[in-house]
Amino acid sequence: MMALSAQCLQASTSAAAVRTAKAAPRPLAPAIPASLGGRSLVHTRRTADVSVKGIRRSPVITPDVAVGKGDEETSLDLYNYLLRQRIIFLSGYVNDKIATQVVGSLLALEAMDEEEDIRIYINSSGGQPYSIFGVLDTIRSVKPPIQTLGLGACYSYASLILASGTKGKRYSMKNTRIMMTQPMGGSQGDMYQIQKTVEELNAIYQMTARYYMQFTGMDQDTVEKNTCRDLFMTPEQAQYYGLIDGVIQGKQPPKFTPPSVLKQMRNAGLVDDLAGGVLRL
Repeated sequence: MMALSAQCLQASTSAAAVRTAKAAPRPLAPAIPASLGGRSLVHTRRTADVSVKGIRRSPVITPDVAVGKGDEETSLDLYNYLLRQRIIFLSGYVNDKIATQVVGSLLALEAMDEEEDIRIYINSSGGQPYSIFGVLDTIRSVKPPIQTLGLGACYSYASLILASGTKGKRYSMKNTRIMMTQPMGGSQGDMYQIQKTVEELNAIYQMTARYYMQFTGMDQDTVEKNTCRDLFMTPEQAQYYGLIDGVIQGKQPPKFTPPSVLKQMRNAGLVDDLAGGVLRL
């Protein structure tokens, strides 16, 4: 009887062990020794994935453009396609990286064709003066004519790039805002360090003023007056000062004459009803 009880107890213990083994979750990965940090392989792999997936990417995806037909069809990203059409976009704050890309594009397009125009579309709030000067020097040195077109905003040094295009080929959209200003900066330290910084700012201002006078035809007094404070301009004002040569108006909406004004003009004999109500000249 005692032997039977021992066998039953052993069987129940074995069954409980089996149930416990089935209920226990399977380990996801073997543990790493404490000398290596005591972390599991899964945790380490997940951390690596987070480091890769944590890179911020632009939510705007550059579209692809289909080129060719049939078996020769291929796809290019939008900016590569536009570059092949000799179009360069300059947008945002111009730093060393953007300036290098623009300079490289200008040199590559010059190597492809030294006579066909290069178009630069500008929508920028300005940039670092040395980066801007690098772009200006390249624009002046390449052989192809440079068309510049402002859209959105051309502020600060961006207005200088807008004015640096080939004479007669500098344009602006009708709602573009253009602004001239003078270099700004700051310094701290002893009086000698501050003096050196002021001298460098003055040198940058003199270079900027010479470029404005060369590109626009303004005299020194006019440049100093326009850059003493931020001078915001419409395209028509920019054309008056010589920054651009023309304004792209686009499609004009049909002119509308209020009915009351039209009635007064008709009573005065200034409306030709036979020509569809067109005002007589």
